[in-house]
Formats: sequence, C-alpha cells, structure tokens
Amino acid sequence: MKKYDIEELVEKLEDVDEITSIKIDRRKPSNERILDFLTKVKNPYIFKVNGN
Repeated sequence: MKKYDIEELVEKLEDVDEITSIKIDRRKPSNERILDFLTKVKNPYIFKVNGN
C-alpha cells in the first residue's frame, strides 16, 4: 500500500470537483443527465459538497 505525505494529499484534494458547481439540465432524460455528469466531473466516486 502506497503511503502519501501531507503535501500529496492536499494536492489530491485540491483536484476534487465541487459538486455544487456542476450544472446538469434537469429537463434531459435520466440517462443523458448521468452521461452529462460523468463528462463534467473528474472523478464520479469522490467530490466535494459545499467545500467538504
């Protein structure tokens, strides 16, 4: 298992998207909204919500 130092972790956290800044058109069908989200977000498994 790789060990990260604090500077690496902070750098990685800065690359995490803020989900509240991602705009998705709610009028689109659900499958298109999902694809839209996936194309706009860097990593769909981890993101910030209101800075946290």
